[in-house]
Amino acid sequence: MDLNNAFKRDPLIDEYDILPVVEPKHNRSPFILENHKLGVEAWAMKVLLKYSLNRLIGWRSRNPSDQFIDPMDICNLSRAVLLFNADNYTAWNIRKELIENGTLSLSDDLAFGALVLSKYPKSPETFIHRRWLFQQLLDYCLSSSSGSNTSCSAAAASNEEALVNMEAIDVDVGAHPELGDRLHGAFSLESSRLLKSQTLRELQVCTQAAERYQCNYHAWSHRIWIIKHCLNCSLQVLISELETTNKWTSNHISDHSGFHFRQFLLRELHNKKSRLQSSHAKSSTYFLLAEMDYVADLIKSYPDHEALWYHRRFVFQELLKKEHIEEGFKQRRLELTGQEQPEFSYESNITDLRSLLISQEIEICSVQSSEKDACKGLDYLLGKNYVHWLQSL
Repeated sequence: MDLNNAFKRDPLIDEYDILPVVEPKHNRSPFILENHKLGVEAWAMKVLLKYSLNRLIGWRSRNPSDQFIDPMDICNLSRAVLLFNADNYTAWNIRKELIENGTLSLSDDLAFGALVLSKYPKSPETFIHRRWLFQQLLDYCLSSSSGSNTSCSAAAASNEEALVNMEAIDVDVGAHPELGDRLHGAFSLESSRLLKSQTLRELQVCTQAAERYQCNYHAWSHRIWIIKHCLNCSLQVLISELETTNKWTSNHISDHSGFHFRQFLLRELHNKKSRLQSSHAKSSTYFLLAEMDYVADLIKSYPDHEALWYHRRFVFQELLKKEHIEEGFKQRRLELTGQEQPEFSYESNITDLRSLLISQEIEICSVQSSEKDACKGLDYLLGKNYVHWLQSL
């Protein structure tokens, strides 16, 4: 088959697309391969998908004529189906079986899934399959480190800290995965490197998928899953992700999915506030105030974007929680007046502090709205709605 030959000639194919050729015009292969990019003529895609799907379903239903297909042929057939129908869960389940019986390697299937996402970046079945693959990788890492076949769930049940203790691992998500691993966690050196290299690659896959499809909540939700289950919400990772997504959100200011991801990071930093204070000498309130300044700068630089104002609502509402409000007031008072001490004691009623912060925010937004009053554009209306929301608090 020409498709199989294309992958044999270039195993590093990283992108593909359908060429608008509705019928064969020349006596040549309908697959064009150049610079690791694969083009498939539209007429050939329809024929190939129908043939591969029929044979795959025939094998799956134990059709006598298709019952004894070679396992590698099954792998190639499932690949042909998923290249053009990424949400065919039957084909993904067949690949799961191939991985379990050793016909298909886990790393090869991760690479293939990344290729599928280059064409279908919002495919939910592809992301679901990738989470299954990473769960198998976690099981492998735990079993290889303990010398047993204990599953990930069983190990976590017996020892909660055994699940990827990334706080004890030197994690730099910006570094090359093969450089400077100082691992003292639950895994052996070899299995930890395998998990780390695949996890860092997965963060890149999520970024690329989010770039290719606007408001790609599937990609961002998958990224959250990876951070939770494979990186154990390490403080180093959370802080690094805040820094690395600064540029992405600045370039995609209308895409709320990226800001939703940052909200997850801020919540997780607050959940680890005691460790954050001891290891980084910073509080979760510090990051909320920094985020407030960040989104305010974005609103000033890029007006007329509703997603920015909704993110500002989230951050300010977090700052109004009791555990943040006192420190937030201290910091804002210092920034606005230059005075280290407020006019009243910090033991004052929390409700009064809360009302004062809201009043300060209303005043800031009112000044900004008055500057935009002449044009009365969309950003003026968004600011007015934000002030109305503040007043309702």
